[in-house]
Amino acid sequence: MAEYVTAADVLAQVGAPNPSQWETDWATLVAAAVNDGIDVLLDGAAIIDPPPAELVVAARYAATEAYKRRDVAFGVTGYADVSGAAFRVARDYLTGVAPIVARYRAGWGIA
Repeated sequence: MAEYVTAADVLAQVGAPNPSQWETDWATLVAAAVNDGIDVLLDGAAIIDPPPAELVVAARYAATEAYKRRDVAFGVTGYADVSGAAFRVARDYLTGVAPIVARYRAGWGIA
């Protein structure tokens, strides 16, 4: 498994300069989940070390979304779309970065 994002990256991205043990543990779990998820989306593609910057940025976006979900009461973000419907966080946190990751899949894109 490649490491696209670390717990330290997640904590820096969400603005937690002095994290508690709970926040550090949560960031560690989130980073591992995002790294595993991106590996699944890559479908066996060989990624160089260090990974391309585009994948690192995508991983940080996904990890930030996953980390912040714990702050969202009842799955509603507090934002609404143009029709006034509230955004929910029930979707997969990798959905937003899946098109970026797909460019590196085996047999696809530029990998």
